[in-house]
Amino acid sequence: MNSPCVGLKLAFGLMLATFAVLPQHLEAVSRVTFPQGVASGDVTPFSAVLWTRVQPALPNSSGEEAVTVEVALDSAFRRIHFRRTVNAQSNDDFTIKVVALPLLPGQLYYFRWRHVSADSSIGTFRTAPAPDLSASARFTWTGDSDGTRVAGLPAWNNFEVFDAVRAEAGDFFIYLGDTIYADSAKRAAAAATLDDYRGVYKETRGYPALQGLLQSVSTYAIWDDHEVRDDWSGQTVDPMLYANGRRSFNEYLPALDIDFAIAGCAGAPRFRVFRWGADVELIVLDTHTCRSVDARAACTYPSPPLPPGTVDFGPTLPAAIRAANSAFFPPLSLIPHCVATIDDPSRTLLGSLQKQLFEDALLASRARFTFVLSPSTIGQTYLIPYSRWEGYAAERAEIIRFIADNHLQNVVFLSTDDHRNLVHQVFDDRPPKPVSVAREFVTGPVAYATDQALVLGFFGLDANTDCTTPTNAGRLGCRALAAEQQIMTFAGVSCRHLNEYSYGLVEVDAASRVATVTLKDDHGQVIHDQLNPANACTAQITR
Repeated sequence: MNSPCVGLKLAFGLMLATFAVLPQHLEAVSRVTFPQGVASGDVTPFSAVLWTRVQPALPNSSGEEAVTVEVALDSAFRRIHFRRTVNAQSNDDFTIKVVALPLLPGQLYYFRWRHVSADSSIGTFRTAPAPDLSASARFTWTGDSDGTRVAGLPAWNNFEVFDAVRAEAGDFFIYLGDTIYADSAKRAAAAATLDDYRGVYKETRGYPALQGLLQSVSTYAIWDDHEVRDDWSGQTVDPMLYANGRRSFNEYLPALDIDFAIAGCAGAPRFRVFRWGADVELIVLDTHTCRSVDARAACTYPSPPLPPGTVDFGPTLPAAIRAANSAFFPPLSLIPHCVATIDDPSRTLLGSLQKQLFEDALLASRARFTFVLSPSTIGQTYLIPYSRWEGYAAERAEIIRFIADNHLQNVVFLSTDDHRNLVHQVFDDRPPKPVSVAREFVTGPVAYATDQALVLGFFGLDANTDCTTPTNAGRLGCRALAAEQQIMTFAGVSCRHLNEYSYGLVEVDAASRVATVTLKDDHGQVIHDQLNPANACTAQITR
């Protein structure tokens, strides 16, 4: 029979063992974090998509983590408006999205995520005004953010553009494509597996400027090409890359998505329409999921006489301009099917379903200003047109003529992708003379080589080469840059800067019925024209 002393010793030993384990358990709980921050997006007057990612307490966790999202009308969370508990699952890389509804229109909200003893940072978003209420709006847009690190350091910069965007304190932010560079030239290898793509998103989200922006304002996120592969076409893309690119985009951006099979497309185009009160409508285009393969193959010169893979820089340029810059433009007779391929009406950028949805949305819009968010630029700039609307000339002409023939007013295209800043008109080129039917504003990049750096680099010159000096002016790269500027002037570009990290700001004043669009640099300063510095890259549209 055991003595009382033996029993006491056993009890004391069990108690010591318990206390030895307990601190480790508490430490594991405390290690639950939210390393990619929080974000909100796709806001409407009555709802918002809330996002975060949980870093599990235990390494290589294959289970679930229960987290609760709270939405409040005050930063102290005394007035909770919405609360929901969900499981972050390993199958989704522990990312979570919750649709918070019903919410109140035109209201500033605070939100946070909670897991046992760990809280996320507090995010904010504003719901859209009621669709029948005239309301002013202030919003920003940009894109092209390569967050690749080389030897632990940013390949380009620290995303300073996003700090400037955040300082604008806009109602919402439009992340207009190339939100990652899954195939960045700075990477050892392009992303291929789902985990590869997820890793690129996590690397990109590691920049405090991006985390801070997504935490502070709601986002309408759009994909372009580098979320999958450079200049991918929905009709020819590798299905595995498409699936991994789309899934990872959905996991890491606060945007809703429904994908289903559509003939001739990789999947369903990410077409959406959002209303911001009675004065602003946003039409979101997807210019890759259904697009035909581009015309580069038909516009590639035979070798010899030219080096293998030489593509024509401006196949649709007027003959007189090509002749004046013959050093850069070989005879088109060497590629007889090039222009015919660009003009082929069977080729598409949007796909038939999205094109119809786009035209229907344009026709149905009753907003004072209709902003078309297009990852591919639509204005005519002639040079290297293949991945832009210009490379699908028949469909481009159809959309422009649809706007003209239906007398649609104040259609404004906002875009990025070209890595340059442009303010120009979108023309209907039918005789007797071109007529402007819309405006287009192009900005970016956030972090990648600018258009000027790409042009100079192609000809072996440093991005900072001063082409205004007599020593450099005659060099081939500087002559190419001068030719590009000349062609933009011919195309009617009213303001341009080819070498700025940048973003755009839109200010809609409901009382005066004026929309002001301004292009700004990474310090928040207004960009001015490179050829005429007195000319600011800003424009007003009145209705």
